[in-house]
Amino acid sequence: MWLLLGFTKLVSGVVIADPELPLLGANASFNLKKEVELGQGLYSKLKEQGYVIDDPLLSRYLQDIGESLLSALELRFRDYHFFLVKDSSINAFAAPGGFIGVNAGLIAVSDSEDELASVLAHEIAHVELMHSMQMLEKASEINMASLISVLAAILIGGQNPDVAGAILYCGIAGSSQSMINFTRANEYEADRVGVELLKKSKYDPSAMADFMGILQRREQNGEIANIEYFRTHPVNANRIAEIRARLPLSRRKQVAFSRYQQFRDYLFYLYPFDSIAGNSKTQFSQALLHTRNGRYDIADDIYQALTKNDPDSLWYKYAYAENMEYQGRTVDATGVYQAALLLYPDELSIGLRLVASLITQKQYQKALTRALKLLQKYQSSPQVYQSLVKVYNSMQNDLMRQFYEAHYHWYSGNRELARTQFKALLSQGNLDASYEHRIKEKLETK
Repeated sequence: MWLLLGFTKLVSGVVIADPELPLLGANASFNLKKEVELGQGLYSKLKEQGYVIDDPLLSRYLQDIGESLLSALELRFRDYHFFLVKDSSINAFAAPGGFIGVNAGLIAVSDSEDELASVLAHEIAHVELMHSMQMLEKASEINMASLISVLAAILIGGQNPDVAGAILYCGIAGSSQSMINFTRANEYEADRVGVELLKKSKYDPSAMADFMGILQRREQNGEIANIEYFRTHPVNANRIAEIRARLPLSRRKQVAFSRYQQFRDYLFYLYPFDSIAGNSKTQFSQALLHTRNGRYDIADDIYQALTKNDPDSLWYKYAYAENMEYQGRTVDATGVYQAALLLYPDELSIGLRLVASLITQKQYQKALTRALKLLQKYQSSPQVYQSLVKVYNSMQNDLMRQFYEAHYHWYSGNRELARTQFKALLSQGNLDASYEHRIKEKLETK
């Protein structure tokens, strides 16, 4: 699936976006800045409606796959954001400005990290190629807020028609699903560029054709009905053959060690879907099921065995410590989080859990030190600001709680509320000069 993508040019076979060139000529209503604004608005709308899976551990895993593929681009002018969507239908989409969403349903039917990477490579190609020209021309008379509403309604419509209808009513009438469907030519182009990205990455480019073929056969055999991905990404035998023709003649890449199944198990532990529940029979999925059902002692034994066999697994450590917290073993959980940070010092999810654990133990100064350290690395993460709000609230420091709460809203996309809170803070006159300066910088941002 694609929405409104950016202007690009091809140089020496490498896709390069040019931020200085208007998308539709000298009088274009959309340039790269507005494209990103549209994508951010759409992402915020989906998040507001509760469709974005906002878990730092899951998000980091998906983002790492995307970044690995993007490293093949010689020049980048977009900051890509890959996110998971609470939707059991089999689909993925590229929103404006490099916002790429993957439905949970697609994760459920993909068997390897290579297959997921092939989908992301295809969506990246749609963003980097100039497929949006005609669509943007059609949409040039629509204001930004209305366009965001229309696109959000189209995306949400498959899962919740009532919500989609309400959003669409607040936007404009008469929009068509054709705004986001690909033409056959678009698909062939995106396949070509996507395969090149895969060739230059650690992933197996054969996975793209393999995954399409598997889905096609499963739909034809009646195993899966009405695959949304095929409606928005038309697939036929010629397209699959074309992809295979572009693959290197040498042997397939050796599959790198991956914890993809652990990622999938944890995803469906946090967000179980009736239509795809119970597919995994791994020990990890069974342990997570015990945790969900409150059988913490049984889960504890399984986690202990799993971490012994794979001591470097972040997924096992994270779930093990989480299970300890449910048992009230906060000190033990803190030890696991600290040990995990020795292996993964920049891992946001572990850092956030450690902060929360220290707050529970009333070790507020240690929690503050850890949260501020996270802020140095993740300056635009709403979750880090949220953790600082909790720390300062526990320390009964209302001024700093308000300061970081305003930042939380700012980086969550609710800038109007953030501006209101920033102005209220300045009017109090109690802030240090450095904090006042930071607020004024934000208020001067358009």
